Amino acid sequence: MTAEEPDATSPTRFNYKKLWPWVNAGIAFLLIAGGVWFLDRVVGLDKIGEAMRLADGRFILLALPIVTLVGAVKAWRWGLLLTPNGENVPYSSLFWSTWLGQIVNIAIPFLRLGEVARAYTIDQQTDIGKVRALSTMVVEKTLELIMLALLLAVIVPLVVLPEVFDNWWMLGILAGFILLGLYLVAYQTDFIIRMTKQMGRWLPVRLQNKIMPLVLSGLAGIASLRDKKTVLLLLGSSLLITFLSILTPFILFRAMAIPLGLPEAAVVDSALNIVTTPPSTPGQLGVFEGTTVFILNQFGLENNARLVSFAIIYHLVALAPIIVLGSLAASRTHWKWQRDDR
Repeated sequence: MTAEEPDATSPTRFNYKKLWPWVNAGIAFLLIAGGVWFLDRVVGLDKIGEAMRLADGRFILLALPIVTLVGAVKAWRWGLLLTPNGENVPYSSLFWSTWLGQIVNIAIPFLRLGEVARAYTIDQQTDIGKVRALSTMVVEKTLELIMLALLLAVIVPLVVLPEVFDNWWMLGILAGFILLGLYLVAYQTDFIIRMTKQMGRWLPVRLQNKIMPLVLSGLAGIASLRDKKTVLLLLGSSLLITFLSILTPFILFRAMAIPLGLPEAAVVDSALNIVTTPPSTPGQLGVFEGTTVFILNQFGLENNARLVSFAIIYHLVALAPIIVLGSLAASRTHWKWQRDDR
């Protein structure tokens, strides 16, 4: 008795995953078309174009390597988390995996596959497993939340009450608070965990369920690092990443002749970090520009053509290294945008 041959004419099951790139492309096209129409009606494309032509290209070119350096430092920091015992992981693997994760997140934001892509590629190139790689990202996100909280604690008084800080010694006190916070994170992590649990009780239940497990897991990951030098390097690199991220809009202020300083640049950067962290539109189209213009309007700036031009240039500067280096990373790591489910 022979085995029955499978029916060659049976219908093939449709793979809906193949639609995601087209869905994202369609959404991006609609956002761009709608945004252009809206800006033309409200601001005027001719005014926006004129403001962009007046931009100082030297500052724009200066901002591009700074954005690239942020990604490079993030890759180095990730290496510290992956290899707390001093294992040898090539920096090139960390570098390309980091940029791949960034381009995947902006291309397919709804699924947030960037972290999965990073874990997949680092496992592909080294002996580090996917689970271990994913666990380090919890610590990484916690470090970013800590830096954001410390930044807001310092910047909000500077922006809201600028007359109080005419004396530079007040800035020294604020810097001291930052150093104290970093010391507590580095050497008193158990105390920070207890305090975080107590403060978390005041949050709405929804935020407790979403944010607190991430923060507590990340703090526990920091506490598990026995080498205090590694912890300090993690905090130092996080400070450098934060400073470089603030420096980017500050330099672009100069490009557009916008009379704002580092505190205002920090507010813009912090707001963008908050609104672009959850899944949003492909490449954060519209979300990025809208948030930037809204924040700048709060500082009393009313030249909408210049503000929109700044937001567009800022977004292009932020995206350009991700698109270029992320595309190279996808080819070098053999990442496939569509998986064959066979």
